[in-house]
Amino acid sequence: MVIQHYPLKKFFFIILLLGFSLESKTLNVEDISFNVYRNGSKIGFHELRFSDNNNLLKAEINIKFEVTFLGFVVYDYNHQNIENWRDGNLISLKTQTDKNGENLFCNFQKNDRSSILNGTAGNFEIFENLIPTSYWNFRLVENSDFKKVINTQDCSYINFKIENLGSETIYNNTINSTHYKLTGKESSGEEVNIDIWYDDRKNWVKMIFIKDGSEIEYFLRDYDKN
Repeated sequence: MVIQHYPLKKFFFIILLLGFSLESKTLNVEDISFNVYRNGSKIGFHELRFSDNNNLLKAEINIKFEVTFLGFVVYDYNHQNIENWRDGNLISLKTQTDKNGENLFCNFQKNDRSSILNGTAGNFEIFENLIPTSYWNFRLVENSDFKKVINTQDCSYINFKIENLGSETIYNNTINSTHYKLTGKESSGEEVNIDIWYDDRKNWVKMIFIKDGSEIEYFLRDYDKN
């Protein structure tokens, strides 16, 4: 058996690399609060809260939209989602959605060899690590032109085409970000058309999407001047 002796500087360099490798498996996240607008009028919020306990990252997501016309509510949307992640992989997900009176749900549980999806769209067993459409995880857009994801409303799939549109400075030149374009189609046949921005630390900082011909825009609450 040959034992190699590394110089002290080289030894610390190897330890540094190992530390970087281990760190890269974790997710760098911060709590996120968006105000949400439809065609320039505020309709609600999208909030995410994170906690980390023994290498288990928990994400709690709460979304509320309400569109009114002449004082009457014409569209109401409520979504709650609890996700658990370990070593950068989703291990469980539980959602409940009230989409204008339509009740939807999605449950995900990762097992030793596969994962089980149980939702409004049906029951599935999958053998790959998929990312859900909660959008906060930068791995959704990282190193890929196309990606299959879990629709958190009903456990169906969306196949996204992902385009990197380059660097942009947003919020009156206060945040450096990268702009991505996501296009695809839900299982219902509805087109998905999303512009999304992540900052230099890979945090989700802005989003615009088209819904029923209307533009829905997300502003970080701390930067919303309206």
